[in-house]
Amino acid sequence: MAVTKRKKGYYIYFRPFKQELVGVTTDARCKTEARQIEMALLKACRTGDYESLDPTTREVCVRMFQNQSWTLPNQLEATVPTSGELTLWEGIQQCLTYPGIKDSSNRERHEQAFLHVARLIGKDRSIKSIWVPDIEAYQVRRLDEGAAPSTVNKEKAALSKMFNVLIKLRLIEVNPAKLVKNLNEKSGEREVYLSHRDFNRIVQQLPPWERPVVQTLYYTGMRRGEALGLTRDRVNLKERMILLRPEDVKERRWKRVSIHRDLVPVLEEVLKVRSIGSDKIFLINGQPPNEDSLRKPWKKAVKELKFDPEPRVHDLRHTWKTNSMRSGMDPEIRESIMGHWFRGKTVAERYGRISDADLLREIDKVTFQHGETEILVSESKKKNPKELVPPSGKMLTNC
Repeated sequence: MAVTKRKKGYYIYFRPFKQELVGVTTDARCKTEARQIEMALLKACRTGDYESLDPTTREVCVRMFQNQSWTLPNQLEATVPTSGELTLWEGIQQCLTYPGIKDSSNRERHEQAFLHVARLIGKDRSIKSIWVPDIEAYQVRRLDEGAAPSTVNKEKAALSKMFNVLIKLRLIEVNPAKLVKNLNEKSGEREVYLSHRDFNRIVQQLPPWERPVVQTLYYTGMRRGEALGLTRDRVNLKERMILLRPEDVKERRWKRVSIHRDLVPVLEEVLKVRSIGSDKIFLINGQPPNEDSLRKPWKKAVKELKFDPEPRVHDLRHTWKTNSMRSGMDPEIRESIMGHWFRGKTVAERYGRISDADLLREIDKVTFQHGETEILVSESKKKNPKELVPPSGKMLTNC
């Protein structure tokens, strides 16, 4: 028996029935977790008791049986649909419970995308009947509703991910979404710079709990999800450094973010408040906020200040990049903080080590008075239809 580290997880090799050596991939985040899955699989296979398997191990077990073309035990049959015609809604459920997706940081985004997909294509539509013209027609209808091309592309990507999961489960054979071109996003591109004065005006309009969150985004260039997921052990105010784990960031690599001196007193105040039920540093009434709870007060604030076009929360990241560039920050360090530095780089290009001292030296260069607010939008958009919000913490149940 052995556990081998792979690019996106751990691969286990073992003899489930004491004879043939079998390998199966897992989404375990550490070797200990992979070992636990291996031992649970071994016990289940040799005792014939599969009912006691936890959902993650159960999915690995089903995949192992399917990869080996073995007949599924009766206790595992309920894991995959048995009906001849798998519906779109059943396919969505399979995707959202698949290892690597059910615990993904993008799960909430996938849920929102699937709500629109099921609404327009039809939740009872047979998966195998969905083909290229259906997906292209979906793109047109979403654009007609006022969705941005980038939003429609993300929804198509979620649909493609669902098809890929069903292929892995041997429930379908092809992914039609791969045959559909993405929409051109250039018509919806924005160029935004928010002046320091206007940023402070917006902050004053926000509820007290949200102010330190957007100040953290403004002074660090972090993504919303990275900031909202911050826990106390990730923030070192003495060293002025935030350390993000691979599972905390989009690029799935360790990342360090230096803390600007102006942000230190903000975080000091935040860290004075503790929650019994959460180690997150940003809280609403003792509970961690989500991206949606962050967005609504922001939209209300910019409306009251009569911005036209209106800046978005994500524009704070663009503003940080502009401020750091105009302040003369080293480009490699700037892109490293933003999480862009590893894109398309060779091993030789990534070889240089950026130290904490380098990060602090460069962040101390950054100033924030670099001009007036500029919001350039190449195409006006209609308002999106009323958002469909899945029940918090529950599997999707209706459209």
